[in-house]
Amino acid sequence: MNSNSVPTEAISIYNRALERTNRGDLPTALAEYQKAIKMYPYFIEAYNNMGELYSIMGKSDLAISTYNMALDIEKNHKILLNLGVEYYNSGNFKRALDYFFDSISIKPDYNDGNYYTGLTLYNLKDYNNAEKYLLKVVAADRMHLKANYMLSHIYYERKDYNRVIEHLDAIWHIADNKEFINKYYGFCCFHLGRYDEAVKHLKEAILQHPEYEKFRVYLENLTYESKVKEIGDLDKAIAELEKLMMSSSVNLTDVTRLSMLYVFKGENKKAEEVVVNYKNMVYSKKN
Repeated sequence: MNSNSVPTEAISIYNRALERTNRGDLPTALAEYQKAIKMYPYFIEAYNNMGELYSIMGKSDLAISTYNMALDIEKNHKILLNLGVEYYNSGNFKRALDYFFDSISIKPDYNDGNYYTGLTLYNLKDYNNAEKYLLKVVAADRMHLKANYMLSHIYYERKDYNRVIEHLDAIWHIADNKEFINKYYGFCCFHLGRYDEAVKHLKEAILQHPEYEKFRVYLENLTYESKVKEIGDLDKAIAELEKLMMSSSVNLTDVTRLSMLYVFKGENKKAEEVVVNYKNMVYSKKN
């Protein structure tokens, strides 16, 4: 707050409004902010706080009009962000994005601005641009929970499993969704051939989602020592399963085994494709 230009009495009223807000007395706080603005019509902070109160009270239209009154006085990066958040919360992502871009054009290192820009782009499925802004967020705040969550999902979709793990590592000790963390760790370790670690993390995920149980058992039986004994001639085993894939009798166990065999050979792309193709086949039969 630029207190040098704001009358002392207006500041006192503003502080009373803050106190009322902290007590949960929002109507009285609003009335106090209005008094402060009447005394000093250029009181940007009072407009901003009023907008936030209207938003908390579910009065989005009043919040938006209040933020716009503040912007008529000054194009402030925090108010632009708050205005964008109102549109974001209503599902109007594209309009929200315009305000977020304006916010960080004024203050490029504004972490909240970069976060909401990345978040909105992520929701618009523009993952390449979302990544750019989310990386700025974690560069400033390495343990930013939500930014790391989104980046881990983006990299998982790209099959960049080492980078997924890098971002999960950053939030491991503060994560509020251990099922998410363990699931992603488990499947990343699986794709990287780190089967013992995959089993460990999928065991944890099973506590929340029992459907991983069969996959865990399968992985436990595929340690390096047992795989040679079980598989024998790797190329022959793959050829047999590939032939079986051409028949209508193929099942999920066969698909999983073939995928694992490809992983053993380092053919991760084939491993992914065989699972995706099977899922598509199952889906088309249902529809």
